[in-house]
Amino acid sequence: MPEIHFSNLDLNLLRVFGALAEEGSVTRAGARLGLTQSAVSHALGRLRYALQDDLFVRGPDGMRPTARAQEIAPRLSEGLHRLELALAPAVFDPATTQRRFTIAASGYVCTVLMPEVVADLRQSAPGVELRLQTQGLSLGEDLQTGRVDIALGGFGRSDDRFAREPLLYETTVWVMRADHPAAADRQSVESLAAIPHVVVATAEEGRAVDGRVSEGGVERWVVLDDRGAFDEALAASGRRRTTGLTVQDIHSALAIVSRSDMVALLPRRMASAFAGLYGLKLFEPPYLAEAFALEALWRRDLSDSPALDWLRERLRSAASRL
Repeated sequence: MPEIHFSNLDLNLLRVFGALAEEGSVTRAGARLGLTQSAVSHALGRLRYALQDDLFVRGPDGMRPTARAQEIAPRLSEGLHRLELALAPAVFDPATTQRRFTIAASGYVCTVLMPEVVADLRQSAPGVELRLQTQGLSLGEDLQTGRVDIALGGFGRSDDRFAREPLLYETTVWVMRADHPAAADRQSVESLAAIPHVVVATAEEGRAVDGRVSEGGVERWVVLDDRGAFDEALAASGRRRTTGLTVQDIHSALAIVSRSDMVALLPRRMASAFAGLYGLKLFEPPYLAEAFALEALWRRDLSDSPALDWLRERLRSAASRL
């Protein structure tokens, strides 16, 4: 292994490495750190010399990490996060903080909950920067290393490294366009089964077992439905659903249903919010479907962090108003 020149490393260089690893772009990394492109490029040159590796190479979609950079990134991210926590003030002042919070959330959460959260934070903590990102296959690792502060969504089991709490409970509703030929009728399990469905499922659906995927100690729901209640009702009637289309987000489902003969089973709050815009009719499920929880998930050993405790309180407060 080539000699590593630790004397040429300092905290600012490590911050540049972390920003490049997360952003995949010299321009975005510079904007995040308040540095020019030339300053980031110079820092990358110093990192390459110190670590004796190219670290990041230019590709068609940005700066790609080398194998060595991929090896370093998670451990460095966790180390920088722990250092930040160690140096953070014992008392968190939202009015003056410039802290950045990263939240992993679905499009549903960003549409239903986050507008209320952002409106609150713009008043109580105007210096806070929020970064919202999707929940990917590395969610457990992202939480563990500090790349994500809190995840919001529907979760199954999680291991003891993570703490969680429900923020709100949601139910599902069937949606079709208001002038659909079947819109005037009372819907049954059998009639809904006969109409083509728009199903909302993320890109990880192929890895899902009963609508959930597991990685890094976190189990996530990746199929947006009533947790199988409709399929159970179908099985009892001897029918199968007619799936016409699978999409990855609720907005697409709403727009497609509004212009087609299809139906979709969607979260009530979001369907209700967009029913007028898209000209939709909502139907109650003709079977028993229980409410499911939208939860916050975070590293258990950070439960006493003043900053994260404050953020969780703001999330709870916003959810209580929905």
